[in-house]
Amino acid sequence: MNIKIHTINTFINPKKIIFNRELFQITKIPSYYHIELYDIKTVNEFIEKVLLFNQHPNANPETGELCIPKLLKKHKVTEQSKNIIHSILDCFNLDDCYFTPWDEITYKKQESY
Repeated sequence: MNIKIHTINTFINPKKIIFNRELFQITKIPSYYHIELYDIKTVNEFIEKVLLFNQHPNANPETGELCIPKLLKKHKVTEQSKNIIHSILDCFNLDDCYFTPWDEITYKKQESY
C-alpha cells in the first residue's frame, strides 16, 4: 500500500452557500475561513481524504477531514481533481454540515446561476 500526502498551496475565499437547496452568495466572511493550503491523502495514487487546517462547515472540526463525494475517490491528484476540490471548498453546503456559521458571515440570495 502506497500512502502519500500532497500539500496544495492555494488561496480560496469561499463565495457560496447552499441551504435548503437554494444558492446564496457570501458577501462578507472572516479571514479564518480563507483556505491557504490543504492536504490530499492518496492511497495507491487515488484520493482517500482531503484534510483542512482551518474552519469549514463541511470539514470535521476535530480531524479537519473534508466531506468529499465517493466519486472523487476514484480520481488521482490532477488539475481536474484539484478543481473539483476547489469547487467544494468554495461553497458551504449547509444542508449537510458540522456547524453553521450564520452569525459569522453575511450573504444574499443568488438570483441566477
